[in-house]
Amino acid sequence: MVVEVLDEPATVSAIADEADVAWETADSELDRMMAENLLSEYEDDGRTKYGPNHVRQFLDQVLDLIEENGRDELERQLVAHQERLETLQEEYDAESVDEYRERLTEADRTAAEMREIRNIASTWEALETEIRLTKHALHFYEDVSRLSSAGDDRNSLTA
Repeated sequence: MVVEVLDEPATVSAIADEADVAWETADSELDRMMAENLLSEYEDDGRTKYGPNHVRQFLDQVLDLIEENGRDELERQLVAHQERLETLQEEYDAESVDEYRERLTEADRTAAEMREIRNIASTWEALETEIRLTKHALHFYEDVSRLSSAGDDRNSLTA
């Protein structure tokens, strides 16, 4: 409940209000999440704010990809994402999402055209993120698999 409202840094009071919980509940949940390294703490005008730990989120996403997919599947996903990205580049005649987004400011764009540009740009950015995450998962695949199986061997010896 508290974690679901944390899109950007906020104070305990703001988080409690957004999550519709007591201040003490929010504070306790934030303390637990800080102990688990799920949050980062920020100082803003002398007030403490809590926000997502983006490094932890990134690493968790990479680990999830590795745990949920074999190397072959990750490679297939990477190729598929890259093909979709190249299709967008060709279809919309732009090399980058930033170049494509510049079209928002062209004269005489209707609201519908602007909305379409934003939607396509969001898809483009999501594909770039998936490509980045999948490349990292492939890069670390062997090490994570080896370390995971070594942990399993140790666990079976102590059980």
